[in-house]
Order: sequence, then C-alpha cells, then structure tokens
Amino acid sequence: MGKSALVAYAASRARAAGLEVVRLVGLESEHDLAFSTLHQLVDPLAGYVARLRSHHAAVLEQALACRGGDRPSRLALSSAVLELVRRAAQECPFAVLAEDIHWIDVPSAEVLTFLLRRLSGGGPRFLLAARTGRTGPVDTRDVPQLNVATLEPGAARELLDLRHPELDESLRRRVLAEAQGNALALVELPAQLTPAQREGSQEPPAHLPFGPGLNDAFAEPVRRLDAGARMALLTAALTGERAGNLAGLRAAMAGAGQPWEEECLDPAAAGGVIHLDHAAGKLTFRHPLFRAAVLSTSPRAWHRVAHANLAGAQGGGPDWCAWHLAHAVEYPDESVAGGLVSAARRFLARGEAAQAAAAFRRAAQLSGEEPVRTRRMEQSALAAGRAGLIATTQQALAGGVPSSPEGRTAAGYVMLHRDGDADGVFRTLAPLLGARVRTSHEHDAAPLDPAALNEATLEEAFFLLLDAAIWTDRPALWTRLHSWLGHVSPAARICFETVNSPAATPQGTRRELERHSALLRPDSPAPAIEALVRASIALDCFGGHEGAWRTLLGSAFDNSRTVGLARCWDAYLRGDWERARTLSHEGRLRSEERLDHFRASLFDHVAALVAAGRGDEEALAQAHRRIDAFAAPRQVSLLASAVPETLARAAVGRGDFEEAYAQAAACTRPGRLPRAVPHAQRAFLDLIEAAVRTGRVHEARLHLEAGRTAGIGGVSVRHRLILGLCTALLADGASAGERYQEALALPGAAQWAWEHARGQLLYGEWLRRRRANTTARPHLTAAAAAFDRLGAAQWARRARGELRLTGVAVSAPEPGKTSAITPRELRIAELAAGGLSNKEIGKRLNISSHTAASHLYRVFPKLGITSRAALRDALRQAEDRAWPHNGGQAPSGRVSTAPSA
Repeated sequence: MGKSALVAYAASRARAAGLEVVRLVGLESEHDLAFSTLHQLVDPLAGYVARLRSHHAAVLEQALACRGGDRPSRLALSSAVLELVRRAAQECPFAVLAEDIHWIDVPSAEVLTFLLRRLSGGGPRFLLAARTGRTGPVDTRDVPQLNVATLEPGAARELLDLRHPELDESLRRRVLAEAQGNALALVELPAQLTPAQREGSQEPPAHLPFGPGLNDAFAEPVRRLDAGARMALLTAALTGERAGNLAGLRAAMAGAGQPWEEECLDPAAAGGVIHLDHAAGKLTFRHPLFRAAVLSTSPRAWHRVAHANLAGAQGGGPDWCAWHLAHAVEYPDESVAGGLVSAARRFLARGEAAQAAAAFRRAAQLSGEEPVRTRRMEQSALAAGRAGLIATTQQALAGGVPSSPEGRTAAGYVMLHRDGDADGVFRTLAPLLGARVRTSHEHDAAPLDPAALNEATLEEAFFLLLDAAIWTDRPALWTRLHSWLGHVSPAARICFETVNSPAATPQGTRRELERHSALLRPDSPAPAIEALVRASIALDCFGGHEGAWRTLLGSAFDNSRTVGLARCWDAYLRGDWERARTLSHEGRLRSEERLDHFRASLFDHVAALVAAGRGDEEALAQAHRRIDAFAAPRQVSLLASAVPETLARAAVGRGDFEEAYAQAAACTRPGRLPRAVPHAQRAFLDLIEAAVRTGRVHEARLHLEAGRTAGIGGVSVRHRLILGLCTALLADGASAGERYQEALALPGAAQWAWEHARGQLLYGEWLRRRRANTTARPHLTAAAAAFDRLGAAQWARRARGELRLTGVAVSAPEPGKTSAITPRELRIAELAAGGLSNKEIGKRLNISSHTAASHLYRVFPKLGITSRAALRDALRQAEDRAWPHNGGQAPSGRVSTAPSA
C-alpha cells in the first residue's frame, strides 16, 4: 500500500535532520523466535552497553544469549533496554523505524510496547509500519496512527496516468479494476508487461500479476541473479535484517563449505533488490516483497541448506539453533526432533505456548515412530489449547479424542471453548482426576503410565472441569470436583474456593492468596499463577496484584487468556468502562478468530454490563444475541443468566423497577444466594433496590438477610459497600442516613466507581426527600459527575433531576465535550450516519469491519450518545457548536470537533 515508501521517506527526513536511523524488520520466519527483533534494536547500540550500570548490562547479555544465567523478567529486561536507549539518545539522537511489526516476536513486542509508553515525552522517535489492521503483539492503542488507505478512484487514475501514460484504454480499465486503488499494484503491474502489451498492439497475459501473484513483480529481479547470490539472499531472508547481519551471513555461508564472495551481492544491490550498508555491516531488502519473493522462488532444498548453515553458525542461542536445525532436515531424525522438543519445553516454561505448539508440531513431523509422533502432536495440541488457538488444537488432534492425558486435556479445550460441551469435558477428563485419586489410595494397584500423573497436565484438566462445572451450574459436578481438592495444588484449591462461593470464602483465603502469590517464582507453572489470577478477580483484588502477575508471567502476561479476561473485568469493576468495552471488543474478536466461542461469550458478558450501565439498548441487544446463540442451545446456564442480570441493570437505569425486579429475580431468587454464581452478588443491589421501589419490602429484607448470612461483606470492600447500601435502603428513619454515611466512608470505597456513585445518588435522594437540600447537593453533584465519567447518561440525568429539586440550576454536559474526535473517527461516524454498515465502511476506507466498529465504539461516548441511530443528530449538533458564527457550516463541509487533531 506504500508504507515502505513512507518509511524510507521518513528515514531520509530523519537523516537530513541529523538523526541516526535504527531499522527494525519483523520476519514471519522469526515470529516464533524470542527476541529476534530485539537484537535488531540492541545491536546498533551495543557500544553503549558497557556504559550501563552492571545489572542492566548483565540483564541484556542474559536475555540475548551473550552470557549464561536465568532468563531475566520482562520488567527487568524492558528497564535495561529503556536505560540503553535513553543513554544512547543522549549522546547520539536517533530514530527507530520498524517495518512489518505484525511479525515481531512476542517478547520483543512487549519490550517495544514498554518503550513506547515510557519514551512518549522524549528520547528517540519511533515510526512503526504494519499491514492494515494488523499490529500483531505490539500494543499501539495509545500511539498516533496513520492508516495508508487505498486510493480513491480519481487519485488511482491520476497515479496510473502519471506513471504509465501510454496504456491502452481497455488495459487501463483492467488495471484499475484489478488494482482496486492499491498504489503499489498501479505502479508495478503495467511495468511487468511489454511495451506492445501496454500500448494494446499485443494481447496482455490472462492473469495480471496482482493479489497473490503480485510477488511475481518482485520475484523476476531475484530469478535473474546467480545461484550463489540467491542462496545468500535466502540465508539473509531467514536470518533477519539486523545490524551486523552481514557478519552472520558470512558465518552461515562459510558453514556451507563452498567459497563465497560478498561481491556476488552487487548485482542484487544494483537491481534494487537489496541495500548494502558496508559501514554498518548490514543487508536490507529494498521492499518486504523482495524478501517474500526470495523465499517463494527458492527450492525447498535450498531452504534446508540455508537453515542448516544458520544452525551451524550458532548465532542465536540454543532455541535458535534447534529451530533452524529442525527445518534443515527433510526426513525423520530423532536427535533433531529431541532437541526441538527441549526447545519447546523451554518455550512453555517461559509461557510462550504458541511457539511451543509450533515446535512440538515440527518435532512430530521429524519423529520416526508412530507412537512418538502421535504423542508430540498431542503435546502440540495441548500447547495450542493453552495459547487459546482452538482451531490449531483441533487440527493437531485430527478430529479424535486421544487416550493420553495430554491428548484428552487438549480435546477438553476444544469441547469447552469451541463446542460448549460441559458433559463431554467431564466424560473425557474426569477419569484422569479419578485415576489420580485411586492411585493415591490404592498402593497395591497396577501403576499407571507416568504421563498420567503429570502434574501440569492434571492441573489443566482440573481447571477445564472447574469451568465446565461453573458455567453449567450442576451440583453433581461440583461434588466430584470437591472430592478431588486434596489432589491438586494449593493454588488450584484457592481458585476453587473463591470461584465456588466467594461470599462464603473465609477471610483466611485472601491471606492464603497473598502468601502463595509471594511464594511464586517466574519459573512457576503458568496454570498455578493463572489460578491465583482467577482467585484475585473473585476477591476484587486483581488490580493490587497486576504488577506481580506481570513479573511472574513475563512474556506470557499480555498473551494470557486468563489475564486478558481478568483485566477486562477489573476495568469494569473499577469504573474504567471505556477501557473495559475496548478490551471486551478486542478480546471477543480475538477469541472468535481462534474459534474460542466460550471465551468470546465471556467478553460479551462484560460488554453487556457496560451497555446496561450506560443504557445502550442497541449494544446490549447485540451482546445478548451473541451470548444466547452460544449459551442457550448448549445449556451453559450461568452464562445464559447474564441476560436477565444485565436486563435488570438496564431497567433500573431507566426507572422501570417492575421490569428490573422480574429480571433480577430470574437471575437470583429473593432470599437465596446460590453457590458458584458470581452474578448473585453483582445483581444484589439491583434486586433489593427494585424490590424496595415496587413495595416488595419483605422480599428485599429476605435477600438482605441472605447476603448477611452468606457473609458477602467479607469478600471485599466493594461487597461491603453493596451490603451497606442495601442495609441503608431498608433502614428506618435517621438510621438510614447513618448507614449511607458508613457505607460511603468505607476505606477504598471510592475506587469502585459504579457502586460508589449509586450510593451517592441514593443518599442524595434520601436527603432531598427529607428537605436536607444543602446536605444533598454535594452527593448528587458527585454522583452526576461520576456517572458522566462512566458514560451512564440515564443515571446522570436521574442525579441531575434530583439536584434540580434541591434548587440548583443544572444542565447536562455538551455531547462531544469529553474528548476530541479524530479525523478518522469523524469520517467513520459520517459514513455510519449515512446508513453504511461496518462492512461497507471497511470496504470504503480499506479497513476491516472490526476496526470500523472499534472507532464507532470510541465515538459514541465522545458525542454523548449510545446508539447508531443518534449519530446524524449528534454530528449536526457538534457541527453547530463548532461553527456558531457560520450558520453551523464548517468551511470544509465537515464537522470539526477536534481542530488540533
């Protein structure tokens, strides 16, 4: 689309401004190799490593395999790279230009994200380039973005006429139709044709080299090179475009045992395929498609030779060597496969499950004996399941349910996350836990296969069974799980106790969580760490441990499915609803892409809660449709109950308390708090307020007593706040005011923005009805402001209505006042207001429909609306405010809500 030309132009501008340029390139072939891209950043700055403090230098050398020792934590490594970059920038200002960041390996992407967050106010400049809609593991949410879109039809014709004015009219129309606004194709497609073909005197080929065939435009210059140069280019394409890669290329080519002269690359440089920087010892491809052409046109035998040469050079550590060596052999080789299995286990130990799955899969392909090959494919399937790659897991299992623990557990991931088959999970995995229990009691029994007693695999099986029990809400399943508690880890027991019944959790469980969290190490099993993450959400304390979880999980933190959902829930609970909505949207899309329909529905649940709180009926209905489509036919009862739970919340917001009571009672019967049903606590306040407002005081008192008996106030400050507000709602006379004051004054209560704002509103209403207007006003004002921050417009209106009754003249905040709308958001909003669907908007702007939806989600709260139907009027009002002295007409004919954007 032209991004490479823009990056090259930026590089020339940077150099003209006196900056040095550090180039990074993400490689598909190195996507599974940890720190392959980080090498490209650190190598040009190697001269500054000696000037760092000793512990920073040691961390860098350990991470990049320059010295032995334990692998440093992600935080330690990121801090060391940050210090290196800052030190280098102080002495020699530079810019970092990164191409194809969607292929950057995950650990390097985590460090790069850390730098982007910490260097926004100074230091080197960063320019990142990726394919449209794909940034891979690099978190660019807060980074200014420029989407290089397809050209409009008029601009496409102008470019084509400028570069190829001699084209025959019929060919011109054909090129425009097939290029579809792609600038690169408009320039390159006609250039591959003969002059006679371009002029129309000779028939053009049946298929122009566009789309999948566009690589042919770049492959031809590669094919003209001799075999030695092409082998060198293939080796360079596999090793990456890092500073000093010419030295690595020399070492790899020397391993071939054939004479090689660097001058053989000169024709490739002269032909515009590569650029040679001899001063930096670096080879780079002029365009990523040249690198792709080298890879696609090289025979498979050449690939094996190049991989063997790279493995022999031993420049990237044992995992690097094992990976290349495994791709250097064609036939089964157990010694090579065993080395790759060891690398896969190291990947797993670091939490890099996706890389481990790929390594196990390749090891299986190299295994000679069928049982060994089957076992390794099952290990690959299980690693893919851990990574949330459900489609990959299913493919690795070849559609069957294996007999091994690894294979059964992998099949359990497919059954639960893709199919929602809780009964199938129990049929498949319960025998594993049952065998463990029997083995522990029946010492004279015949010994099981040692693999059947693998602790990590059994732990995963337990958590899959726990999820199946939770979401189907079947007492019989809970009974069986409880009988196995003595045979799982302490972390698993803590998770079971808190998830099973957080309201009945003894206070000691929180202390146990703290104690076990302190005992964990970065090399602790990821399932144990994630078990405590789940427990921390049930106890409302994830935010206080997030830094510790990040340190423990290292590179696996941001890719952990458990952590992703936990962060989404925590954002909702703490009142950061915009972030919660964004995280839920991104999490759902990512889960659906991986066929993880179960987890996608869990993200939809958070989206439904946000929509219910904001009164966004359209978004709420969409989330409900998606939840019902998965949960209802599969009898995933707890997930299905999210629908009445959020309908009750929405009904309270609009003042329909009769409907709210009916929905809340369908969610949790008055006077009963069922176990393993966390929404019973979430709907607690909605049910009691709706019961009080509809005269069902007896039912409200029953439910309050049930909450007290269950001890929900012992779960967390948030639960104590909820219980205190409900107590105040049912209190008599002046004692109600005291109960409100006690609840709102709880230490830390304000961090739970939603419940605290509701408490301020309830207390303000109570005061106003007793004509204590002066005392009521601060509480009602605070409630209105908090609801505005949450985007809960209906609740804010309710607070302002009460405030007016106290004698204060108030008005709602202007829509669009909260933050500026970017030009891209504005364009998408205009198209949506014109009636285009997200898919049509995506096609018009050359973005995905998911990207269009994400932009609209951000626009709605900025305009102060909650549905697509209100877009047209909101945009018109924003235009009137922006240009009040010009009849509401912006000079450009467009809304200008953010002149500085």
